[in-house]
Amino acid sequence: MLKVERAQIGVWSELPPGSRWANEGISRIVGFLIEGGAESGEFTFHVLVPRGMAETVRMDLRTLHARENIDWVVDEPTRDFEQQWHARHSHQFPGRAAMPALLAAYANDHIKVDGWINTFPHFTGSRLLKQRKVAMLPDAIAYDFPIGWDNTHHWGPEGEFVTWRKIAHDTLADAQAVIAHSKHVANRHGVKLLGLDGDLIRVVPHAPPDLAPILPFIENRQKTPETRKEAAGILRDYAAVQGIDYLRQFPFEETPFAALATQDRVTKNVGRAAEAIHRMVRRDRQNIKLVTTAPVHSGASWTLFPGVVEGQQTQRDILSLPDLPREVHAALFHCASLVIHPTFYEGIVGTLTFYEAVSIGTPCIMGVGPHVRELLETAPELKPLTFDPYDVEAMIALIRNVMSDPNKAWRLQVPAYENRRKRGWDQVARAYAQAALGTDRQEKQYA
Repeated sequence: MLKVERAQIGVWSELPPGSRWANEGISRIVGFLIEGGAESGEFTFHVLVPRGMAETVRMDLRTLHARENIDWVVDEPTRDFEQQWHARHSHQFPGRAAMPALLAAYANDHIKVDGWINTFPHFTGSRLLKQRKVAMLPDAIAYDFPIGWDNTHHWGPEGEFVTWRKIAHDTLADAQAVIAHSKHVANRHGVKLLGLDGDLIRVVPHAPPDLAPILPFIENRQKTPETRKEAAGILRDYAAVQGIDYLRQFPFEETPFAALATQDRVTKNVGRAAEAIHRMVRRDRQNIKLVTTAPVHSGASWTLFPGVVEGQQTQRDILSLPDLPREVHAALFHCASLVIHPTFYEGIVGTLTFYEAVSIGTPCIMGVGPHVRELLETAPELKPLTFDPYDVEAMIALIRNVMSDPNKAWRLQVPAYENRRKRGWDQVARAYAQAALGTDRQEKQYA
């Protein structure tokens, strides 16, 4: 069999210690790309991190369906290189600028790759890389949702978002190509806000995640009493290990509950979903709970969520389980009666939680925003399972409707999910890698 020489692709990141690379947030795109590259066998991804972070990042990436040192490698500067660099160059790069500059110097001297992928537009150290590079533009949420961000910190003359706009423009314009995950981000944020040349931007939507391989006892994506019981056992075991006493013996497989997987940010609308469940339980006397991965930011004024949980004392009706491992996250979705994604805005096409939920037998209802409208362009049959994210009563009505026959709702969504699966993460990884290599064919719509 002819051995194919793998292209070597660098992954540029300035994420701090404690970040997740394989399960949560937009940074998990790195994990999806690595798995896609592993499937195709065409690329090796080299992830460069500050010294001292490598082993924790390796532990995260080892949860992927990919082989260490074949499909991915984690690199970090050596102690000697770091000491010598500081002795010679630290005066040129004071404060926060030092670490990105040090990483770029190490990359240029020691990381032999054919091109780089910069994962965020505010990672300015990529401008010091000598190899060709592509930069990701996930979104510029504050442009569309300015309310909720502290005025002094974010919008003053030296405010974070004011500064971010210039930094993002300069970093993205320095790249040989920019990757956006959707047309609405490419056009509104890339071209209109940041002033990028539209010819620079490649629109590469995510492939749908598939959680089924994580729970091998599921067959044909079907939910059965037996599979729910097994998934519930995973959740109870996790609760026991974490010392969450209330959930040690909790009957996840028997209790009607909605799952909501997201961080609590200005656009995520977690508070209205919590309010919907609160009204259903306290006002309508309906048997339902909400289990969310969003943490409760006590005292925060930019989110309604803490007020519902703490102010209304719904701690036993609305449960927060942040930072779940992949298997536990999948088990939660499989046991749930439905998944709610109430966000006003996402930078992708559709929502990751929609794809994840449907992949293991659970329907997902979605708040309408530009991300969902772009999904409906190719999957209009999903519209009955969407709602106005500002309308709590509309959300309640849809939750109630879906819970009357979850399997019916799931069957409506499966064809759209399977249709999008025809374009897998191997193809997405190829689009990213080829953009980094300069061998791609420019795509104005979808890769």
